Amino acid sequence: MTHGHCVYLEACALKAGGFLIVVRQLTLARPFSTPRPDSYAPIPPAIRSRKHFVDLPPGPTSRLPGQLLYRFQKDTPAFLIDLRQTYGDASSFFLNGQLFIALFSPEMVYQVTTSKQSSFVKGVGFARMRKVLGEGLLTNEEPIHLRHRRMMQPPFKKDRLDSYSSLMTNLTREQIATWRDGSEILLGPEMMRLTLAIVAQTLFGTSARRYERPIAESMEVAIDRIERTMLPGLQLFDDLPVPYWRKFGEAADELALIAEELIKTRRNDPNDSDDLLGLLLSLHDDDGVVFTDEEVRDEALTLILSGHETTANMLTWAFSWLATRSDIQSALRAEADSAIWPQSDKTPSIEDVLGNDENGAPKLPVASAIVAESLRMAPPVWVAPRRAIEDVEVDGVQVPAGAHVIVSQYVTQRDQQWFPEPNEWRPERWYGDLAKRLPRGAYFPFGGGTRKCLGDQFALLESRIILLEVASRMRLGPADANQPVPKAQPRATYRPKGPVPMKVSFN
Repeated sequence: MTHGHCVYLEACALKAGGFLIVVRQLTLARPFSTPRPDSYAPIPPAIRSRKHFVDLPPGPTSRLPGQLLYRFQKDTPAFLIDLRQTYGDASSFFLNGQLFIALFSPEMVYQVTTSKQSSFVKGVGFARMRKVLGEGLLTNEEPIHLRHRRMMQPPFKKDRLDSYSSLMTNLTREQIATWRDGSEILLGPEMMRLTLAIVAQTLFGTSARRYERPIAESMEVAIDRIERTMLPGLQLFDDLPVPYWRKFGEAADELALIAEELIKTRRNDPNDSDDLLGLLLSLHDDDGVVFTDEEVRDEALTLILSGHETTANMLTWAFSWLATRSDIQSALRAEADSAIWPQSDKTPSIEDVLGNDENGAPKLPVASAIVAESLRMAPPVWVAPRRAIEDVEVDGVQVPAGAHVIVSQYVTQRDQQWFPEPNEWRPERWYGDLAKRLPRGAYFPFGGGTRKCLGDQFALLESRIILLEVASRMRLGPADANQPVPKAQPRATYRPKGPVPMKVSFN
């Protein structure tokens, strides 16, 4: 095994279901050292001056070199909120000598993410994620993206989600059974451990148990390094002969190696195919071509990140806010009691958890509202950078080719016009018909267009199950009454700062 490549798959052709399934010969190239595919649209040069662009929206400038960059890096959410308050829905500024345009209105968000999405590619942050996730759905571009999205839809259909719900419920019960009345837990690590166990075993089956710790450790290193190099030009750190930065490549390769080993094992034992990996290995496109091992690996790594870190962070925020609202806690406990399954040995179906009543309202309105409000206040993916690959008009704003474009869930979902008292955690705002009244683009925690997260129903199912299983047995309260809700540490994901200690009280 050498750094960068691994070869073990021979070319073969299999007859299945009456048509030819083609498995292409593959040399596995590691994501960290693989360049952006040539099949992607070329990225225009960055814009480094306003000189030839008279129609740019107004925005902040630096009086001193690096002043604006310092403000942006110090507290990016506050910087973006200030942009909205000072300049309105559209503004422009330069970071590291390159033009950024921020677009915050719901209609602007809709056009960038949906109706005019073909004029953009993923921005600089996603280019950094590609070093770890390769060409999975979170980071890939056309023409690869559409093929992958079509092929990846079967794992997230209703019948598959029903089978996932049993695993989610049982793993949740197994973990919270270790919590003791009157004890103190570290909520952040507990949620990380639980969501990683769920996604790893959903993906790889029980064989993933022995890999959960190295996956968690390597993913933590990789995410940390990505978060520190999200702006243009900072990729130069990758080549520094410094142990801190070398660990980035080592962690990325370790994650790839683990996924490759699991894939190789499954190839040698095709009968053990109950989990998501078995399904991924069997998927094929309209031409009968299946995913290569490299593509399966990249999608597996993407599912681990998007189904682990993001959900764990959201649940940590949700339980923290919930501890400040005894009325909502009581309502959630009552909902868990009425659902029956949290108090029994049974596990729920997707209809039990995500279904609606005859009036179209959620069957679990309290759990649904808690998740919706937590995703509004602390969207795991809180900023969605894009890069314009052609000149395009976005709701009256001229965006030149080469500009970096920022749309932000964090900012747009705190628009007072649609969310009164936007900085207050108020799940009850979702009890009525708010979701139906919101304009398109006003609420997009899972993104939009063909880029909308394919696993959104998986995440909602998992989150509601965990909330109700905990509520049926215990309450969580802040260990420090003076700081009931953690401070934010917004990086690649909107995470709470620190381990978030909580006290356990049995019902």
